[in-house]
Amino acid sequence: MEKTVNKTDYGSGKKKRANFFARIILERKLPVALQTALFYLCLCFGDWYEMRGALAQLAANTNLGTGMVNFLCNDVTAFLIAGVFPLLVYFLATRLSFKIMNGPYTPSLRDQSYALRSFYGLGYLVYGALSMIYFAYPVMSLYGGTILRFFVMTAAVAAYIVFECYYRLRKSDRARVLYAYGSVFGIVYFLYFVARLFMLIGG
Repeated sequence: MEKTVNKTDYGSGKKKRANFFARIILERKLPVALQTALFYLCLCFGDWYEMRGALAQLAANTNLGTGMVNFLCNDVTAFLIAGVFPLLVYFLATRLSFKIMNGPYTPSLRDQSYALRSFYGLGYLVYGALSMIYFAYPVMSLYGGTILRFFVMTAAVAAYIVFECYYRLRKSDRARVLYAYGSVFGIVYFLYFVARLFMLIGG
C-alpha cells in the first residue's frame, strides 16, 4: 500500500505517493548503523570475485610464508577486503557531491547519505549477483568487470538522482543534484572505465 510523503520540509510544498522501497528511505526505517553495515557488505560482494583473483596473484608472485598465503587465498579474507577500495571511492566522491548539494531547500546531509547508500549499495549488490557468472565463465570477467560494472553503477546513481528529483527537490534544485552526483560519479566511473580498458588492452 502506498503512503503519501510530505515534501514541505524541502521547499516544494507538494506531496508524492511513495512505494514501499521509497518509504524505507524517506522515513529511514532501517537504523543507520544496520544500513551502513549492509552497505559495506554489498560493496564487498560486488568486488569479491576480482579481489579473489588479485589476492591469488599477489600470493603467487611474492615470496610469502605459507600462513600468509593461506590467509590471502581465503574467500572470507577476500570478501572483507573487497569493500575497502569501493568504500574509499564512495567516500571521496560524496565529500565533493555533498558540498555541491548544500542548500537551504535540499535534503540534509544525513538524508542524502542514507538515500545514496541505499541506491549505491543496491547497485553493487546487483553487480555482485551478475558477477557470479564469472565462476562458470571466467573469460567474461575480463570485460564484464569493466563494462558491466560501469553500466550497473551508472544506473544506480541515476536512480538516486531520479529519486531525489521526484520526492524531495524543487524544480529549481534538480539541475544541482544532476551536476553534483551525475558529474562527480560520472567522472569517477569514466576514469575507472578508461583505466581498466587500458589495462586490458595492455595486458
